Amino acid sequence: MAAICLTYFVENFLRTVASALSPVLIPELGISRSAMGLLITGYFLIYGVMQLPAGVLANILGPRKSIIWFTALTCIGSILFWLSYRYELLFVAQVIIGIGTSVFYVNAVNLIIRCFPSGKRATAIGVLSASMGIGGFACYMGFPLSIAYWGSWQELYLVMLAVLLVNWVINIFVLRDSPQPETLVKMERKDIIGSFRDTLADKRFQPMLFTYILLAFNYVLFSWGSQFFIEAKNLTYIEAGVVTSLGTIAGFLGCLIMGTISDRLRKRKTPLIIFFGIYLISLILLVLTPLGLPVMIYAGLWALMGIGNSTWVLFFSMVGEVLPTRKANIGLGLLNGFSIIFSSSLTPFYGGLVDQTGSFFIPNLISIGFAVLTFAILLLGTKETYGNIVRD
Repeated sequence: MAAICLTYFVENFLRTVASALSPVLIPELGISRSAMGLLITGYFLIYGVMQLPAGVLANILGPRKSIIWFTALTCIGSILFWLSYRYELLFVAQVIIGIGTSVFYVNAVNLIIRCFPSGKRATAIGVLSASMGIGGFACYMGFPLSIAYWGSWQELYLVMLAVLLVNWVINIFVLRDSPQPETLVKMERKDIIGSFRDTLADKRFQPMLFTYILLAFNYVLFSWGSQFFIEAKNLTYIEAGVVTSLGTIAGFLGCLIMGTISDRLRKRKTPLIIFFGIYLISLILLVLTPLGLPVMIYAGLWALMGIGNSTWVLFFSMVGEVLPTRKANIGLGLLNGFSIIFSSSLTPFYGGLVDQTGSFFIPNLISIGFAVLTFAILLLGTKETYGNIVRD
């Protein structure tokens, strides 16, 4: 568990880099916000597309081999990013890193599903997911400090790359597909298309997929966090780093709390509604608050948004509670893939709206509209899945 948490920590540092460095890269490269959005999307779009085969790889290669081989690719892309000095090279590096990191979460969740009983599964997934928040914190807070003290971001990036390389070696020796290897579910390649079709056609899975795709729009503002606080709230880069990093800490705490509360209550729907309600209220307040307020007010609202947005973690427990293992592997990839494709496609669109309107206000009003719709669906359309007896 510790080994995969460390991997996820570094991978989420890497996935946040373009967003955290946007205030630096936009003037440094002389690019527009739309172009910056494309650089962010260069990672997330390919990451989302790769979620579709990620679940298949869990069945063909097994989680262990999938994680090890693709982490090696992540290391290659990260080296290229560290060495790059042009927009085009950074974009290529983002794509390679996106492919490399794409299979990790689904396969790590797959390991947890196999190794943890139902009563501890959401908590374990919450612990894994919390590593994402820690990685984001290290990125959002680390780069402003690195630039302030060393005048460059490359030193911090190199340290994280070294950690990833060491962790990759550790994973080779410690990861196992299952406590009982003979339970590994294998899939013939000729069955892949049929498995995708059957999973997408499963009425137990369809409402969950639709809701999670809609939930993904609420990630877009997080990609623009640093730039938003600098331009819309007049914060400095350091202050914006403090706010966004506190939000990622809150997000990691939210993942821990969400999974624990859900397992203790033996419910999935109730925590979803409560936590996303917190996100919605905090988003509205953040958008409407004027500039010039104390930094900690913005930090508090951003932190509440981070806690509330941790609702996503429960969906990965719910998939295994409505689908048998064979379909669940595919379902996890579809869930993650379609949502990330959707949100990453909207990231440059969001930046383009800021370019055209001259502010973040209109894009954020659209964000509020999506959040209201998502809350209504969670409240009225979500079914309880805890304790389901799965039948194929």
